[in-house]
Amino acid sequence: MTIRVQRKRADSYQHGDLRHALIQAGLKLLAEGGLPALSLRAAAQLAGVSHAAPYRHFKDKGALVAAIAEEGFRLLTRRMKEELATCADADLLVRFRAAAIGYVTFAVESPGYFRVTFGGAFGVPGTYPTLEQAGAEAYGVLRDLISQGIASGRLRTGDPDQLSLAVWSLVHGLGMLIIDGNVPPERVATAAQRRALTDGVSRLLMEGLAADSAGRFVERLL
Repeated sequence: MTIRVQRKRADSYQHGDLRHALIQAGLKLLAEGGLPALSLRAAAQLAGVSHAAPYRHFKDKGALVAAIAEEGFRLLTRRMKEELATCADADLLVRFRAAAIGYVTFAVESPGYFRVTFGGAFGVPGTYPTLEQAGAEAYGVLRDLISQGIASGRLRTGDPDQLSLAVWSLVHGLGMLIIDGNVPPERVATAAQRRALTDGVSRLLMEGLAADSAGRFVERLL
C-alpha cells in the first residue's frame, strides 16, 4: 500500500484536512520505522505544519495511534460490506464467504492499517470510545452473519460469540499469514488466487459449523 501524506500548501494559511493528513503521516511513520519512529512532531513535519498544530486534534501519540486504528476498523467494515453487497440476496453461507474475502482483501491491500488496527491501541476500556465503537462495528459484521445462521438453522446451535470468535480467528489468521509472507507466494500472487484461497478455507470452516456436522447440509445448499 502506498501511503500518501497531503502536505499543507505553501500559499495556504490552513491545511484543509489536517486530521486525516496526520493519520496518514502517522501510518507512514509506523510502516517505515515502527512505533519508535512515530511522534506528533514527526507527523507534523510530514504534513508540512507546525509542531504545535497536531495538538488541535490529538493530545498525544497514543491518541494518534488510536485514530489510525479507528480509521482502520472503519475501512475494514466498509470492505466487508462492499463484498456483501455483491451477494445480498444469496444464501447465508455464500454471504459469509464474501465477508471473509472482504476481510482478507483489506489485510492484503492495507497491511499498515491492518497491523495498527489490531496492535493493541485500545488501552484501558473507555479511553478511546469511538475506537471501541468502530471495532465493535467490524466484529458485528461477522457476528450478525453467525446469529442469522443460528436463528435460521443454517448453523449449529451454540454461543454466537464463541462461533463468531472461531470465524474471526480464521479470517484474521489467514490475512496475517498472507501479509507476513507465511503462505507460499505462488498461492497468493494475484487477487484471484487470494479470493479463491479465502473462499476455500472459509468453506471448510462453515462445513464444521454447519447444522449437519458431516457437511452434507452445506453440500445441499451449494
